[in-house]
Amino acid sequence: MYRQVVKNSARWTALFLFLTSMNFAVAQSQSDTGKGDDKSWRLERDGIVVEFNAKPNSQQSKIREGEYADLSFRITDAQSGQPVRGIYPAAWMDIGQAWNRRGEDKPMTCKQRVGMYLQGNVGMRPMVDLNSYFVLVMNQDNTISVIDPIVGISGITKLYGLINLKRPGADWAKSSDEKLMYVTMPTIGELAVVNLENFKVVENIPAGEVPTRVSIQPDGKYLWVANNHRDAKKSGVTIIDTDTRKIVGFVATGNGHHELTFSGDSRFAYVSNRRSGTVSVVDVQKLKKLRDLKIGEQPISLAYSAMSQSVYVADGQSGKISVIDTKNNKVVKTVTAKQGLGPMRFSQDGRWGMAVNTLEHVVYALDASNNTIAHTIKVEDKPYQVAFSRAFAYVRSLDSERVSMIELAHLGKGKIPVITFQAGPVAPGKVNDVSIADNIQETPGEAAVLVVSPGDNTVYYYMEGMNAPMGNFRNYGHRPRAVAVADRTLSETHPGTYTATVKVPASGIYDVALLLETPRIVHCFEMAAEPNPELAPLASLPASVEYQVAADRRVQSSDKMHLRFKLIDADGKTPLSDLKQVRVRYYRAPGQDRREVSAREVEKGVYETELNLAKGGAYYVYVSAD
Repeated sequence: MYRQVVKNSARWTALFLFLTSMNFAVAQSQSDTGKGDDKSWRLERDGIVVEFNAKPNSQQSKIREGEYADLSFRITDAQSGQPVRGIYPAAWMDIGQAWNRRGEDKPMTCKQRVGMYLQGNVGMRPMVDLNSYFVLVMNQDNTISVIDPIVGISGITKLYGLINLKRPGADWAKSSDEKLMYVTMPTIGELAVVNLENFKVVENIPAGEVPTRVSIQPDGKYLWVANNHRDAKKSGVTIIDTDTRKIVGFVATGNGHHELTFSGDSRFAYVSNRRSGTVSVVDVQKLKKLRDLKIGEQPISLAYSAMSQSVYVADGQSGKISVIDTKNNKVVKTVTAKQGLGPMRFSQDGRWGMAVNTLEHVVYALDASNNTIAHTIKVEDKPYQVAFSRAFAYVRSLDSERVSMIELAHLGKGKIPVITFQAGPVAPGKVNDVSIADNIQETPGEAAVLVVSPGDNTVYYYMEGMNAPMGNFRNYGHRPRAVAVADRTLSETHPGTYTATVKVPASGIYDVALLLETPRIVHCFEMAAEPNPELAPLASLPASVEYQVAADRRVQSSDKMHLRFKLIDADGKTPLSDLKQVRVRYYRAPGQDRREVSAREVEKGVYETELNLAKGGAYYVYVSAD
């Protein structure tokens, strides 16, 4: 039996399986003897230099348990000194105590433990995984749900926390360092500032009359809030300094709903005025309006392309897309489509712009290299939102519960296939108060997206290439409107510098393990965390689960693997029987093929479910009970 402690019902606990059809290994260089230089925290190997740094994310002079720390890896070429950009390093953080393998007396090295992390072998998981993220769900009430999509063995439920706002939010914008989220609250004229490290509102600041859209200019200096007031003198944009969180200016731009975008160099801000039929160009340095460009009758969407360095304006009434050159701020071309244009977005490389047409039930693919419509693509009824991953455009429709997918690699090559998948049982248009904020979000480091379904209070997880969502996250009684992520993975904040902010779970000496794929490097740096006298001791854990699997937890790959487990009460003896809902979630390391299934009681306190383990690898299996 394999036994694991859980806190209480509606919590998760983990089992680790690996299949005999695939063998995992981590290569170890003979020159790699363990930790780096404790003084310099610097490693040079295979033409690569890695410099590690850790510091407290507070006014404290030392890193302490229960508080946040900023970690960074600066990776450069050893010969040229140039930063190594665009890679995806993996990292883990764990107490550097000696672990022994089963049946062996020789302690495991940090690099051997990295191999176990990749396998999920023998129940060994790091205390901090720097390859994860949290899901943020804006709700129709005055809350934001925080969901942990990959639950650790500590027994935390998927609902990690709940952020309480003063009023319901309308739109949000996240700082580039992933530390703050700004949420507009139109009914009270304020902006909530949410700390994404502890998921708490740290401040509510004035944001003008009826603040709705919000966006941060590319260099991060100013936060721009669109004010949708009926009075023309109060309708425009409020500009807030992100360092001081103080209003530094207001520019009246025109009547109607406002959309926002910027030039790539942050010199100009562009504000649409739907009722006035204009787009205002604002000088960012002077915080003054330069001019109003007459666009049409109903400029409904703005989008910037880094490829063409132009702003594109979709007019819903005329069905035309105006192209504004950001160098001279003049309309240089008008592209004709049809009446009914809606939101428009560009792919991450700036090449393809997707503009939906709600009346025609199509999406136009505009090529920024020549400013022409390359394709008119039929999608589900009444498309109203578009989002991008690196490989696909996703289109959400008001009158369909299905999401349309367009593979970017097919664009420019003739007929475009459209793939659809169902995200919930109810079309978004059948639910009141459709959000202007995005309800589709790409997940960090994965070929996957999150899709909001207000009709069943659920966020669906869709892995690209599948014919249905891989799993879902319940929203616990709250109706979701939009989705975003708080990225905990290592991100490239400066060229060649990869950083993350972590909460230190305990005091001690940590091994901070870094894995690079090319060149293949596994190395462990060292970090110390001081005890924190302000923290209370952890409570005892009242329940446990026993997995009825082989002692070494090796199984043959199969489409149908029957898993049994026993749930036991706090006394360690009494079976927990007749539970209303027992769920099992599992995925293949490092986060692939995620699924969630129900388990049924086959004996008193013993539950069974069927897992699909068709692919070889290491699997993580989680159990929850209500």
